[in-house]
Amino acid sequence: MESVIRVQRPKREWLLRCYSDREDVLSLEVQDGGIDLFLPAGSDGVRLEAAQIAAFQDALGEAVEQAEADLRATGRG
Repeated sequence: MESVIRVQRPKREWLLRCYSDREDVLSLEVQDGGIDLFLPAGSDGVRLEAAQIAAFQDALGEAVEQAEADLRATGRG
């Protein structure tokens, strides 16, 4: 049976667990052909371990693909 629930628009935000003082998340967001990276509040930086590095690489790759699609759609790419 085919799923009735579908995402109608492309994914634009990825939340990734990271090591900080509070076991927080960092966020990748795609807007208008650009990628915004948001560190946890109050963090100067974060550390990613092996599994988190893999998740970051996957998320960044997906974000790059979406940013490129946005740019192509607007004729800027």
